[in-house]
Amino acid sequence: MGLLTPAAVFNFVGVSHGFKQVTALAVGGIAGIAAFIGCSLLLHRRLFDPRIRRSSSKGDIMVLVLLWLQLFLGLSTTIWTVNALDGHEMVLFMGWASGLTRFDPGASALILDTALVYKLHIVLGLTLFLITPFTRLVHIWSAPIWYLFRPGYQIVRSHSKTGVSTTPTLGPAGLAPSFGGDTVPRSHSESAQ
Repeated sequence: MGLLTPAAVFNFVGVSHGFKQVTALAVGGIAGIAAFIGCSLLLHRRLFDPRIRRSSSKGDIMVLVLLWLQLFLGLSTTIWTVNALDGHEMVLFMGWASGLTRFDPGASALILDTALVYKLHIVLGLTLFLITPFTRLVHIWSAPIWYLFRPGYQIVRSHSKTGVSTTPTLGPAGLAPSFGGDTVPRSHSESAQ
């Protein structure tokens, strides 16, 4: 939101570029560290928990790796941001983002001289937007508000090796297959059609 807000709005409200830069550094740093830790835990779990690994697609893992890299790059930018607390580069990025939304072909000239880590962060961020429709990231846009008001569900997984069989067993002729229980006469097992 900060990149897309015109600089004139900050000037009108009385927020200096330096203050905006320091605020973005502090808030973004805290949120970035929390997200980086969370993404690292999710990635580790997806890669090393056998049950979750079996249900993960290559796309799921790729998205988590890209998000992890994006967070790493974002946190890496703090090294350069601390050395430019006057907000000059932030204004350049705001101009670039504004030009991007207006389809201004000259907008890229504003960030040509910035550090490579910023450019990598931008390219990876735009790549994440591009792959969103083809991955589970698309769920960001679904906003299932109804989910908050549904009745509670609890999924219970059995960790025991014994229990009811999931493979059908064949009984004597004329009886329907059963799943680990008694066989049922075929006349009682078929629905009336």
